[in-house]
Formats: sequence, structure tokens, C-alpha cells
Amino acid sequence: MLNIMCFSLILLVTLHLYLLKIKLHFLGALLTLEAMVLFLLILTVSLSYSTLEGLNIYYFVLTLSVCEAAFGLTLLISVVKLKGSDLINSNYNM
Repeated sequence: MLNIMCFSLILLVTLHLYLLKIKLHFLGALLTLEAMVLFLLILTVSLSYSTLEGLNIYYFVLTLSVCEAAFGLTLLISVVKLKGSDLINSNYNM
């Protein structure tokens, strides 16, 4: 169980550093955020089974991840409608 927790924590930090590097597309940033949430869910499940707490924190993180995904897709659609692309660094002045 400790190997799964260490692996998901390392991947979570790696994806966080990759998210800081993404400067071109909103869609790539959203996919990276969703991968981070996936590894956070794996981390919370392994942590809840090792401490015998139950799955309450898992449900909380799952609810927040659904809200984050919906909000991210809403922002992506709004940006694409305004700019015509999902580029972050475009020279379009509103």
C-alpha cells in the first residue's frame, strides 16, 4: 500500500510541475488537472484504507473534482467562443 501512495504522490508532483510548464493550450492544462485529480483520488483511497477511516474524504475529493471538471469545461467553451481557439498566449485584445 505504501508503494501505491509513494507512486501516486510522485506522479502528482510531476504533473504539478508539468502544469506550470504548459503555456500554450487550455485543453492540455485541463487534461493535466484531471490526471492530477485521478492520482489524488488514488492517494485518498489508499490513505483511507491504511487508516481505516472510511471513504468520506474520497467522496469529498470526488465531488470537488467533478465541480472542477465542469467549471474547466465551461471556461474552455467560453474561451473558444470568444477567441476562436484554445490558445492561452494569443494576441487577441478584447
